[in-house]
Amino acid sequence: MDKDFKLASTLLTLLDSEQRWFTLAEVEKSLHISDKTIRKLVEEINGQLPTAMTIEVSRGKGIFLQRDGRSSTTVSEVVSSMYRQTIFYRLMNVLFTNGDQWSMEELAEAMFMSTSSLKKLIMQLNNHDLKPYKIRITYSTPAIKGNELNIRYFYWKLYGDAYEFTGWPFTNSDYDVIHQLITKIEHEQNIVYFINAKRKLSFLVAIVLERVKTGNYVKVTESNYHWEQAFFYLPIKALAKTLEDRYSIELPKSEMFFLQSLFSISQYHYYEESDMTPRKEIELYKNKEVDQMGQQLFTLLAKAYPHLEMNERFILEVYEFLAKLLIDNAIPEWMAISKSNLTNYVQIECQQIYQTMQNCMQKWQKAYPSVLYNDFHLTKLTLLVRSGLRYKSKRAFLVIGEEFSIRHYIANLIKNEIGDQLIIITSIMKGLTDEMVQLHDIDFVISNFPVVLSTVPVVIISTIPSKRDLDNIRKELLQ
Repeated sequence: MDKDFKLASTLLTLLDSEQRWFTLAEVEKSLHISDKTIRKLVEEINGQLPTAMTIEVSRGKGIFLQRDGRSSTTVSEVVSSMYRQTIFYRLMNVLFTNGDQWSMEELAEAMFMSTSSLKKLIMQLNNHDLKPYKIRITYSTPAIKGNELNIRYFYWKLYGDAYEFTGWPFTNSDYDVIHQLITKIEHEQNIVYFINAKRKLSFLVAIVLERVKTGNYVKVTESNYHWEQAFFYLPIKALAKTLEDRYSIELPKSEMFFLQSLFSISQYHYYEESDMTPRKEIELYKNKEVDQMGQQLFTLLAKAYPHLEMNERFILEVYEFLAKLLIDNAIPEWMAISKSNLTNYVQIECQQIYQTMQNCMQKWQKAYPSVLYNDFHLTKLTLLVRSGLRYKSKRAFLVIGEEFSIRHYIANLIKNEIGDQLIIITSIMKGLTDEMVQLHDIDFVISNFPVVLSTVPVVIISTIPSKRDLDNIRKELLQ
């Protein structure tokens, strides 16, 4: 992919993360480029930004993203727009739209490139950008080759990134028609898809139509899942019939199962006016394979996370997770390349929970060795567990060897990060002893210098608590 776009995207994302001046040293460290290159990059980006947005560079202050507060344009929209201008997107879009109709020379002309430059670009993409998707571009008559599921996943992500919020890139299908067909399924099933999920499903249907028209079909094994007994089988069967009639195509069972899988795993919930309650939804899973799998997982989670609140919402979400996991396993090629853009974040920010979750799932899989999972699923489970953890309400005495104003500042900082479960005591005690700590009902002590106590734990922090310090305080609340 274009190096300049990657740098521009990284810089804009960084500047958008906080409303402040970033020093050139911070930006150099994040982007791994020189001061001179940063200034050149900023100049190029400013030429592409909307009028309500500009990047300011000051020798004394650094770099700042200035925005008009009345503008509704987001940085993500800007990045999507810039992405559509990259040579990578334009080439892959042409290959999707025109298939293998052009020779290398004709494609080079359409891309306003020399044939030698296009060949070099294709070689680079095959060796780097396309390799994770296990697809490639052929040379003599350029075309996308690889497993059909991999090709569809790649284009689903490509168009989702390029038109994340607005726009419709598919000239051979009508957005309104597809959107209405999905809405019809929602009404029939008494559900509503999340806005972004519904948009992605519209893209998926358009990609299926385009690929089937050119004779490219998926292969989904019927025996891997009870497709015809599932919730979305009849609605998708009706959807497929409508698409066949409207676009003069044939959608075999494998294509129906493929659509059914994605409609099933996309995020939706029941209408608020519906009489379906979480308890009723849970009952739908009783005495089924998902229920047995869930009970096994609940037992492991209870041991690993003693303070995990397993209320109806949590139980239902675990059942839904396992139901979708079985669907993912029915199409292993799709599962093998599925990724979450939150995995890196979760592995860093929720490291302990993620690692414990890995151990739980390894034990769980011994009971269900045929059910596979990957980082994509561990990420979803980690976030689910993290949202269900409930800290014990505790009282902590804050000991800071600084003036009183700094002590209050640190107390507020910790409270804002941790929440109401932590009561911080900053008043002066007559000596920090085990007796005084017990007298004030203190559960643990937070200090920025060594403290020796035998009755309560001590969490040592920096004068300004680091992320690790805050994590250590959270761990104490879970004890």
